[in-house]
Amino acid sequence: MTPDFAARLTQALPRILRALPDDWDHRATTYDLFRFDSDTAFGARFEAALGDIAGLDEPRQLRERLAAVGLPFDYARLGQPLSTVLEMYVQSRTNAARVFSFASVTKPWLSVIESPKRTLPVRIYARGALRFSPKGVEVHERWGGELPARSPDVLTVLVTEEPFTGDVQASAADAICYPVPNGGMLLIRDASRIDPYGIQLIRKRTLSALLAADARAELERIAGLAPTALPEATPAECDAALQRLFPQIRESLYYCTGLAAEAAVFTAVGDVLGPVTLFYAQNGYGGTGQLIADLLSRAGVLQPRPLEVIGRDAAGRPVTLVERVLASLAAHEGAACLFLETPTNPELQVHDFPALMAGLRAYQARTGKQVPVIVDTTLAPLYPIFAKDFAQDWPFILVKSGSKYFTKGKTTLGVVACADHPVARQIVARARELGQGADSFARPAQLAELRAGLEDLRPRMATISANTIRLANGLRSALRARGHEVTLYAISEAQVAEGLASGMLSFYLPPAPTTHADLVDEFVAYLLEHAPKLVKSRVSYGQSVGDGRPDYFYVINPEESTQGALSAEVKNAQKHDNVQICRISVPEHADVDGLLAAMDGFFALKY
Repeated sequence: MTPDFAARLTQALPRILRALPDDWDHRATTYDLFRFDSDTAFGARFEAALGDIAGLDEPRQLRERLAAVGLPFDYARLGQPLSTVLEMYVQSRTNAARVFSFASVTKPWLSVIESPKRTLPVRIYARGALRFSPKGVEVHERWGGELPARSPDVLTVLVTEEPFTGDVQASAADAICYPVPNGGMLLIRDASRIDPYGIQLIRKRTLSALLAADARAELERIAGLAPTALPEATPAECDAALQRLFPQIRESLYYCTGLAAEAAVFTAVGDVLGPVTLFYAQNGYGGTGQLIADLLSRAGVLQPRPLEVIGRDAAGRPVTLVERVLASLAAHEGAACLFLETPTNPELQVHDFPALMAGLRAYQARTGKQVPVIVDTTLAPLYPIFAKDFAQDWPFILVKSGSKYFTKGKTTLGVVACADHPVARQIVARARELGQGADSFARPAQLAELRAGLEDLRPRMATISANTIRLANGLRSALRARGHEVTLYAISEAQVAEGLASGMLSFYLPPAPTTHADLVDEFVAYLLEHAPKLVKSRVSYGQSVGDGRPDYFYVINPEESTQGALSAEVKNAQKHDNVQICRISVPEHADVDGLLAAMDGFFALKY
């Protein structure tokens, strides 16, 4: 960045803030996969655009110029244009090597401690009192004096109570942290001593960048403008809305992201049960696998046990995830916990809970160990897990992303809930303490989106489910008419009746020649070109444009997303006939016939 970047940005901010493109809206949580590359490349393009912006006054022209800058990431948890621009401003003003914003006041300094890339001990000097004292770290609270001299053998972190306004390079601290409303900032003096990759990994897997609404408010303050007021809600209001849908819930928590919720609950399981083996699907959401295996397991309390989802036995019979869980438990003796996405990607596998519970009860009888079951119903948000007979005397805990169907894709959010089982309540109580320490709970504006999304969830999911079944049937018919059968996974009407309504559809295109890296990539590109008003290539689901307007279908090759962290081996195992799986998220206000017509154009070319 040029030395005058902060001054030029301050001058341009009033223009920028009154003409934000759709992708810069604070409610945008996911972005076009082909329009992002990196925060560094985004920053260079944005700085280059500042000169043009200074000469533009018409909002349409400003929006087009900002849209042309592209995007830093593909999902808001990693960062969005607004948080990235704020980080650039702070970096320019303070001469920091790198700047990271967080949706937490404590995570900026915690991330330095938690980074898997850290090799040096940490000492913290706080101008005030910390929310808690981290273990294994030298802490000096209410420090009013000068910092000790720099040392190559230790990382020095300064935690202030006010925004830092000096030159980071002149400080003895390796990192400086300070609060902003609803979050905090981390300023790194030397990226060779504090690895930015490790900080980003902690941020994207356990929390979030500063939320877009709060980043915008900071930029408005910098521009001398009043921060935009947003609707707000309280946890109690969301509790009431959640209990109207699921009366059995007794405890619930709301986090700023789904992975923040998972991080709190998985850590709480280890704190409550002691050393524990955590079983989960290796083909599930890859971010969860990375959170468990690369971050949480480092303390030695959680032992990761990823299990295959796709596969067959020696006789060629498909082996279910439940069967793999029970087979693994048969050779296990100690404390265990199961994390189960319901249904489980990539084949939307619906689980045999009665068989699972019979096996878990047998395990308890043999070992004396009760296995808590953490269920993620993000894909099927109305699944009444706590109302099921098999769940009545067992510690079930709900952990899910609320940024999909629960909030119509309008905010990143995580939800944790349990019924009345004492072990489940103990785990949730510990997760509450961890959320308070990490400052990872949802903000009032996020809760307002949750409250609104829960109100019409049941009729909305009925419409989404019907649209999805109609699209699945149309897709089968279109390919059958051309002499092909399609391998397709969708929730059936019988499963919908059990509470598993979903808008997810996964399938394998029949093999065909392609000049793209994968046939799915060509399919997605074709739809984007021929049905741009119907299709976007974006991660996530549960999307809604709002105000009853037509919604977009999200169509992706999930291999292209940065959200998961699946290995190449696992991704290749998902292929059929060397074709990667395709995933479609079907919305409420969906032009199913229009999408089928666009698909048929591709089928005519290929088959």
